[in-house]
Amino acid sequence: MIKPQLPLQLPMTESAGFSDFIGHDEVVASLKNYLELPGFCYMWGKTCSGKSHLLSAYSQYRQHKGETGALFSAAVLMETDISEVMQSHWSFVVFDDIHWVAGNETGERHAFNIFNACRAKQIPMLVASQLSPRNPSWQLPDLCSRLKSGLTIELSVLKGQQAMKLFKRQFKDHGIPADESVIKYINSHHATDYASLDILLRKLSALSLRDKRKITVPFVKHVLAEK
Repeated sequence: MIKPQLPLQLPMTESAGFSDFIGHDEVVASLKNYLELPGFCYMWGKTCSGKSHLLSAYSQYRQHKGETGALFSAAVLMETDISEVMQSHWSFVVFDDIHWVAGNETGERHAFNIFNACRAKQIPMLVASQLSPRNPSWQLPDLCSRLKSGLTIELSVLKGQQAMKLFKRQFKDHGIPADESVIKYINSHHATDYASLDILLRKLSALSLRDKRKITVPFVKHVLAEK
């Protein structure tokens, strides 16, 4: 039997570190103090709650400490049993979007295998999901019990001023010029949960590019009126 090849890991960017993360201060503190965490941690929350950023920041933080680990998209579990290609030098394993394998027989079996392999080798495992570990979408009984066995961290989507702070920074990160008046107008005339703001940002960016217009207050008014 040919041993499967180690799949590509998710890229980590310096802009997705703990210093760039807004909100969830207690979660950030816990992840930094990783030696005090249990061997398995399950982090879940809706889209735009910051899960992927935290996974990348956690991985970067440990690597900056001189450790070596692996950060994967859980999509690889649909085809690859990572437990068969684990490296002896890994000191942590991270999976993003673990919900993708929920209800998939092969994916769940591979998730179960890597969980057991990490536990046997005492390698900490951190996963992120849009589903609760108690969600009925999980089918494999043994995996269900494993997912509920460690520390469960629920993340909420940022709202209010923290969400607006992140929203403002996202304009800069995407290279989109916008006056402070634009931010103030959106803050007063649009929902301020970050999930809604992220949708608006993508819409403004696309329409601004299409119409070759700067993002001004009149332009934002026009876009919001199209709802």
